[in-house]
Amino acid sequence: MTALTFLDAEHGNRPASGRTDGDRVLLDASSMTSLTGWELKPEGLCRGDVCVPVRDPELTVDDAIDAARFAAALGRPAVVDAAAGVVAIGEPSSERRGPIEAGLAPDFTLPQLDGRSFTFSSLGKRKKLLLAWSSW
Repeated sequence: MTALTFLDAEHGNRPASGRTDGDRVLLDASSMTSLTGWELKPEGLCRGDVCVPVRDPELTVDDAIDAARFAAALGRPAVVDAAAGVVAIGEPSSERRGPIEAGLAPDFTLPQLDGRSFTFSSLGKRKKLLLAWSSW
């Protein structure tokens, strides 16, 4: 077993049990339900009454689930750093697609140089161009 860190959009940062194999992070199948809410069954990955068929023969290795292939099966973006033992899984693509297609930007607040805060939505509903710059 290797000490792993699992981050997802629903639950945040949590420790996970599993191991690394080269550039793959393999999470213990027995802990996947408590970690993600999804359970591997013969019909696929299931969460409650919803099951997603999985036809990827490399999803499982022994009694472990490949984190990157797990995310791909659910249509979620993933970043896996096996050397650091970190897996980050984002929101489902279907949830991100709507605001992007509608041209809606999420609201955010940033500090200004004078110390005050700037909130993106303060500009109203007119079209905006957001330019980001960094010195690094």
